[in-house]
Amino acid sequence: MRSMLSKGLLALQLLGTSVLAMAAPKVLLVGMDGAQYEKMQALSLPNINRLQITRSYTGGINGAASQQATVSGPGWATILTGVWTSKHTVTSNDSGLADARYPSLFKRIRDARPNAYIASVTHWGSINNQFFTNDVAGNNFNASNLADQAVADKVVELVNTTPADFVFAHLDDVDEAGHASGFGSAYDSALRAADARLGQMLNAVQARQAANGDDWLVLVTTDHGRDPLLGYNHGNQTQSEKTTFIASSKAMNAEFSQRIVNVSNQDFSGLYGYAAQTWIAPTVLRHLGIEPRADWKLDGAPLTGAVAVRKLLPAQGGQYSFNWFADAVGMIDISRNGEPLASVPALQQGFLDSAAPKGVVDYTLSVNGTPVSLRLNRNEIQSTLDWDTTRSYFFLTDGSYVRYNNVLDRAESGYPQAVTEGNWPGLTPYASKLVGGFSKDASTAYLFLADGTYLRYDKTNDKVEAGYPKPINDSTWPGLGSYATQIVATLRWTGDKVQFFLRDGRYIRYSLTADHADAGYPKAVNNSSWPGVGNYATKIRAAVKWNDTKAYFFLNDGSYIRYNISSDKADAGYPKTVNSSTWPGVLSY
Repeated sequence: MRSMLSKGLLALQLLGTSVLAMAAPKVLLVGMDGAQYEKMQALSLPNINRLQITRSYTGGINGAASQQATVSGPGWATILTGVWTSKHTVTSNDSGLADARYPSLFKRIRDARPNAYIASVTHWGSINNQFFTNDVAGNNFNASNLADQAVADKVVELVNTTPADFVFAHLDDVDEAGHASGFGSAYDSALRAADARLGQMLNAVQARQAANGDDWLVLVTTDHGRDPLLGYNHGNQTQSEKTTFIASSKAMNAEFSQRIVNVSNQDFSGLYGYAAQTWIAPTVLRHLGIEPRADWKLDGAPLTGAVAVRKLLPAQGGQYSFNWFADAVGMIDISRNGEPLASVPALQQGFLDSAAPKGVVDYTLSVNGTPVSLRLNRNEIQSTLDWDTTRSYFFLTDGSYVRYNNVLDRAESGYPQAVTEGNWPGLTPYASKLVGGFSKDASTAYLFLADGTYLRYDKTNDKVEAGYPKPINDSTWPGLGSYATQIVATLRWTGDKVQFFLRDGRYIRYSLTADHADAGYPKAVNNSSWPGVGNYATKIRAAVKWNDTKAYFFLNDGSYIRYNISSDKADAGYPKTVNSSTWPGVLSY
């Protein structure tokens, strides 16, 4: 009898093991737009407290290629792709389609599991209808512009009545309350209501799991924090606006549970010692049995299973160098742009790539079979060209260029591109020598080269004119000949004037009507001749006229100055850093 009982127990145990092994992995990802972590913690919300929760951060690394605005478009795009805006290219709430080279979870899951049931249920329609329109086209169910309660009701219905494998839910009332009245009673009420709706979804998942034995992972997060004083707005790089959270129904690995106090970048009171927003998408993928691949160049890794390289951050002020955290021996494999580069001890906790090429470089570090990537961008603006009132061109130090939409204030999709005979006929041999450019009128532009020559560009026929380059001398450009190789930037000014800036901190004003440099030049660039620019005279790298009221100076330290042509002085608050927030798409790819 005892033997038969033992065999029966063993059979039950084996059956239980078999059922556990066959448990289908499922994920519910819930987004609470604009929910401030500290306010949630103060309210001790009962349903979020059913989960494990950690502080996290958004906005990328301030001043680095990954920096992005702390607004909804970039935030949700990062959550759903696992990369920063430098890759997904959603720089604002007005951005168009995200870069297809870095697909969202909807597309990643569909590609890996063709029969998966995928749904996206959102209050804010831009997620489905703007950034990821193509990706969600493959979903089994999508709903947009629903009220928060309708979102929760639909998610409960999907969990109860479909074989849902991945469901994304977006709630927006908390963010709307913040914008309407800031922090206060209305905001707290919105948080409590969002938590109640989370409870409804958690209850549905628990019931479904109990009935079917499915293996559900529920993750809850937010896209951004809020301004630290009143909570009305967001978008900047402050600790409060960068602070987000990740909550999980399952135990996570050390990246989730352990803050690194001695992280290499201590900005924002050590906020970078917590998990990044980019680790959410890889976590979803691993739970669904889809292992992140090195060629995906994800900026995060899963918060479950084996721990990847942690706190991979660009070295502050370093040229193609980066740091990470390690507390155990072992080796880390490093690749650069997909090619093996080095294998180093984990405890080295840093690497300098002294042979890195110019421009944008993608590094991938792998340990425990798990990759995590970092994009470094040491590209610089080399020269500019004011084509017309709607677009400008930025030529970069790696031989590429960006077409910038002046009206939308962002780089156009698909840039930068290499300068080729197909897009700039006649310019290819000279792209690396460009130091300045300006449009004389609607049909002619001039481009100036570091070797003291220049090109005339036929804008109507879109090509360099025959017979160029020609030398800059006192026959071709009277008054400039002695300074031909000293020109570092040009700026089309008002009327018939062009300003030529020299590497020694002086400038020459040129009259196109008289076809001669004005008398008395060169003069010093100082705070009398160029108020607000004088202190940076020898740092000027490029300049461009935007319209009749403003121009921009780009400096060799990665910053820029906005110049008010009408008042003839630099605007207050400059220089500012050229990044994905100030100049979307110029240096962020």
